[in-house]
Amino acid sequence: MREALTRAMAACLLSLVTASCAHVGDWETHMSAGMTTYEQGRYGEAETALREAVAAAERFGADDPRVAASLNALANVYVRDGRSDQAEVLYRRALRIREAALGPNHPDVATIVNNLAGLATLEGRFAEGGALYTRALEIREKALGRDDPSTAVVVRNLAGLYVSQARYAEAEPFYRRVLTTREQALGPTHPDLAIELNNLGEIYRLQGKDDLAEPLYRRAVALQEKVPGRANPELAIMLRNLAGLCAVKGRYAEAESLYERVVAIQETTLGARHPALGVSLVDLAGVHVLQGKLAQAEPLYQRALRIRQEAFGPRDLRVASSLHALAYFYSRLGRMAEAESLYQSALKMWEEALGPDHPGLAQALEDYAALLHAAGRDADAAAIEARLARVRAGRAPVSSPGGTR
Repeated sequence: MREALTRAMAACLLSLVTASCAHVGDWETHMSAGMTTYEQGRYGEAETALREAVAAAERFGADDPRVAASLNALANVYVRDGRSDQAEVLYRRALRIREAALGPNHPDVATIVNNLAGLATLEGRFAEGGALYTRALEIREKALGRDDPSTAVVVRNLAGLYVSQARYAEAEPFYRRVLTTREQALGPTHPDLAIELNNLGEIYRLQGKDDLAEPLYRRAVALQEKVPGRANPELAIMLRNLAGLCAVKGRYAEAESLYERVVAIQETTLGARHPALGVSLVDLAGVHVLQGKLAQAEPLYQRALRIRQEAFGPRDLRVASSLHALAYFYSRLGRMAEAESLYQSALKMWEEALGPDHPGLAQALEDYAALLHAAGRDADAAAIEARLARVRAGRAPVSSPGGTR
């Protein structure tokens, strides 16, 4: 009897161990699938797998560390899908689990604090985001050191928060720090430095430090070109930044060549109808105009308009921006009737979305008034200018919403 009981107990213990191992295997399988599909941009599949990972993890207990890892990963998917409220609930639950298990100053706690900070920043809650990033940074600096790569991630994110608030001078030392840290870890010629060089160059440009920005852009492009498969979206971004700087400096032929490369890369990597391509087409058209190549510019403006209409719908403000750009171009050609119709359409869309006195209408009103003066309709132009004065009175922002012309 005792031997039979012992065998029964052993069998029971074996079954429990086997079941536990099966749970571990299930969780690992779902987590691996979720992380892989997330990195591949297959977010629907990632959500399904990570939901199953959460369920598998909860079999070990509601406060098991694997639950926190699964919740954090699933929250990342929700952020990408625009479900911020759901993501925040998951992040905060994951944070409570990790704080209870590891203490408030563990690097794994900093990971979720960093993610919460990113979510707050995305929603424009900058004070909250800054406080969370600062906490995450303090944890990682204390636990891992100032020069640890994971510390640099938080430093970069904090710099990005400052950029979101147009606090460029405050962002600059953080981007310099990230570049220094990464350069020390990787060496000066590693392709992964390209993004850090580009970021610091962009901060310099935004502060009007073009002479400091240009060598960083050029170095970033040179490093990114070493990445296998030269047609990649990151290279297009860096080339576009360099092209914009060349255009500002009056080096239009070089800017044109760079923008043509951007368009070619985006057509290959993103497709012929991607909204980002529309922006680059407008940039290239603008450089053509500055060089007097008007016949080459027109089809680019028209194509950009079609891309935005198809991507965003006919009433989107980005479509209004393209209408404005094409109107301005037609006014340069003396095609006044076509230009006026487009200005009126763009203004109507902005008025419907923002109201008749929004400062974002100012540039379009100014350009429309100039068109009317050029057409000899000074009384009509005066009425638009009176409205423009009311819009601008006490209102600092004047750029058109949805992009530049």
